[in-house]
Amino acid sequence: MSQGDMDEDFLDFESKVNQVMKLLEDMASANKSESENTKKPDTKSEINEDKFIVSVRQDRTVLNRKAAHEKDPNDQGGPQQMDKYTFMQQMEQDAAERAKVRQERERIAQNFRSLGNEAFRKQNYEKAIQMYTKAIEHVKDSPILYNNRALSYLKLRNAKRAIIDADYVINKLDEKNLRSWLYRAAAYLRLGDEKNYETSIKFAKKNNSKEIDYIAAFQEKLRTEF
Repeated sequence: MSQGDMDEDFLDFESKVNQVMKLLEDMASANKSESENTKKPDTKSEINEDKFIVSVRQDRTVLNRKAAHEKDPNDQGGPQQMDKYTFMQQMEQDAAERAKVRQERERIAQNFRSLGNEAFRKQNYEKAIQMYTKAIEHVKDSPILYNNRALSYLKLRNAKRAIIDADYVINKLDEKNLRSWLYRAAAYLRLGDEKNYETSIKFAKKNNSKEIDYIAAFQEKLRTEF
């Protein structure tokens, strides 16, 4: 082998050695980097940070629980309680307003009733009916007004209309009302309906057992007039 061939082989060997050494250095460097990257973080720092976070959360939890159990003395019960209070206050105002309106209606109805009574005494039964009707428009639950109008219809010999008023009181307002039963009896007697007449007298006595003498006197008067 010539010197030139030996030199070439040596250089080739040296080159390969250098390549191997470079590869080993690269591998060592890579292992070092990987080891540094997988190194655990500072335990003290991690614990301190975790402790701080837990402490903050615990403090917030304690504060929230405390707020839930401690009531502000100035708190009036929250929106729901205020809504209930407002609702009840509104209901009271509405009830007071309705009572005021009812009182005014009764006052007007009483004035018309007085005019009706005056017309009745003067035997102006048609006007009396008009006045009682106007009174009823303002107060629709007064048995007296319907009975007065029923009697006015009886005086005009309008028995069927008298029965309507008497039945309204009995069925809607006061089923034991004595005047309504008696005016009903008078109307049926006027129509020649003895059966309904007797039925009306029967219920008048049944519902007003303490007024038997008065009922008997009324019957006697009906027989003489009709």
